[in-house]
Amino acid sequence: MTDDLSQCRGFQWDEGHAEKNWVQHQVSQGEAEQVFFNRPLVVVEGEQRAEFTQRYYALGQTDARRLLFIVFTIRDNLIRVISARPMSRRERRCTSMPKQQPRKPIPQFDNEAQEQAFWSSHDSTDYVDWSQAQRVTFGWLKPSTQTISLRLPVALLEDLKLLATKRDVGIVSGPNLLS
Repeated sequence: MTDDLSQCRGFQWDEGHAEKNWVQHQVSQGEAEQVFFNRPLVVVEGEQRAEFTQRYYALGQTDARRLLFIVFTIRDNLIRVISARPMSRRERRCTSMPKQQPRKPIPQFDNEAQEQAFWSSHDSTDYVDWSQAQRVTFGWLKPSTQTISLRLPVALLEDLKLLATKRDVGIVSGPNLLS
């Protein structure tokens, strides 16, 4: 499992999933991404289905210490979040729970939208064996970025360039940004 995950370089977002995660659970894309950079992060590898790529289930926390359950897959070394929601009470304590058998089988889904809807409303402890969870670190993972245009005073722009350089964040300026 860790070989696939260690190759991840960024995120791929489906706008429909991102919107549903926000509308149903107030989990933004940025907040879901934070889980992959914070510790502890535990991940269980799910079944690979013929119609889908490998699924992973994760429990982690945001920068604000909000505890989230995330279902994701990997496409072209990018993490694609399918579902993100706050952890249930049972999920918050599941890593200390003994192995529970039998587990309910995860239903077959016709598409990711059905899968997102299912995980949005079902507790993972009934379906996922969290005793098999592994602590994971994503060494090469970078958060998503967005290009924006701003009109700023030249002195402030110079200060931002210095800060961006210190944080290894690219900044592009052009003549229309400085006028």
